[in-house]
Amino acid sequence: MIQVQQNIETAKRFINEGIAKVDMQVFDEALDPNITVSTGLSPTAPIQGLENYKQIFSAFADSWPVKQFVMDEIFGVNDKVVVRFTATTVFKKDYYGVKATNQIVRLKEVHILTFRDGKVIENIVSGTNFPFEYIMYPV
Repeated sequence: MIQVQQNIETAKRFINEGIAKVDMQVFDEALDPNITVSTGLSPTAPIQGLENYKQIFSAFADSWPVKQFVMDEIFGVNDKVVVRFTATTVFKKDYYGVKATNQIVRLKEVHILTFRDGKVIENIVSGTNFPFEYIMYPV
């Protein structure tokens, strides 16, 4: 039970500071160097490795900065922590060739984080992000 609570605390920090505030030091501290990330930010294959994840996520966050962030729910069981959040973003910079529109878009996501030895080794991301998907449809 102590390990589950530690994993939850690490997940909270990763989501609230790493994801919401784009703090790459938190990525370094919370994530395993060999992490695998399944996300729409890499639609052709999972992201392999911490450095690739940081690069891909930073590019996304630069184009879609967060204006408001709410962690809606978090819980853990065994080696898994599930986090559900809502991020309100603004499409500020061109992304994957799509011209920025300054549209405000609410992203609702669920991250399933798998831990080993206190670090996240896998992140499976799912979302209900229809406005984002509509904007990015040409890609």
